[in-house]
Amino acid sequence: MGRTARQEAAFLAARAGLYREHAPSPVLEAHFCCLWSHDIHDGPNRRIAIVPDGYCDIVWMGGRLLVAGPDRSGAFPSLASGEKIVGARFAPGAAAEWLKVQLCDIVGQSIPLDDFWGAAALRLNELLGACAHSDERLSQLETALEKEVAKRAAPARDMASVFARASDISPCRNVTDLMLDDLSIGVRQLRRRCYTHFGYGPKTLARIRRFQGMLSLCRSKKALPLAALAVAAGYSDQAHMTRDAREISTLTPMQLQQQIAG
Repeated sequence: MGRTARQEAAFLAARAGLYREHAPSPVLEAHFCCLWSHDIHDGPNRRIAIVPDGYCDIVWMGGRLLVAGPDRSGAFPSLASGEKIVGARFAPGAAAEWLKVQLCDIVGQSIPLDDFWGAAALRLNELLGACAHSDERLSQLETALEKEVAKRAAPARDMASVFARASDISPCRNVTDLMLDDLSIGVRQLRRRCYTHFGYGPKTLARIRRFQGMLSLCRSKKALPLAALAVAAGYSDQAHMTRDAREISTLTPMQLQQQIAG
């Protein structure tokens, strides 16, 4: 399938049904940003795009528990209409400890959770599979994660600072320089830690978070002209924004605006 055909067929996952986020319990809030559910409503022929956000998730879908590693570009999984998915999104700096892996080793991959947790993941998968509804499944997942917290070290706090800097779309000097100033470490150490906890270096993380910032602006009530959207999202110009959007999602900023507003 050619590039143009992929762009025409791509459809943001958030638009493919009902997506909801839930705050984690106090026990989990240092380790997870949120728990979430996604009920897929669109037909099976729709090409659904899951765009990168800099996070890593534990996901139950298709009757299996998976680890969805961080992505550099959009993923296009086969999602059947009526599928009910639940997940837990790791907080920045938490996933490497829970999975005992450097995230650069799982970029762009969906890997069975039992590859990391063995029999415990298989038992949890059976438990979730026996649930009748997404809310019950999400509750069981949260309870299982709460039981694991005591075995896990606290998330790397410096990586939360790096993630926050990467997510700041306000005009500023070089984001990597600001990260280095915050942490008082060298460039090589920053890169190593980013590869461990995010899967890629600080510049790629900032690029992905800037793209997510642009999507957030598209969700605001007042639609911005594309040139103004580029400036507000921290791009050098509209062409820069368009190039990044197409490389990350296969969609243009105008297509993204139309889908989010539709």
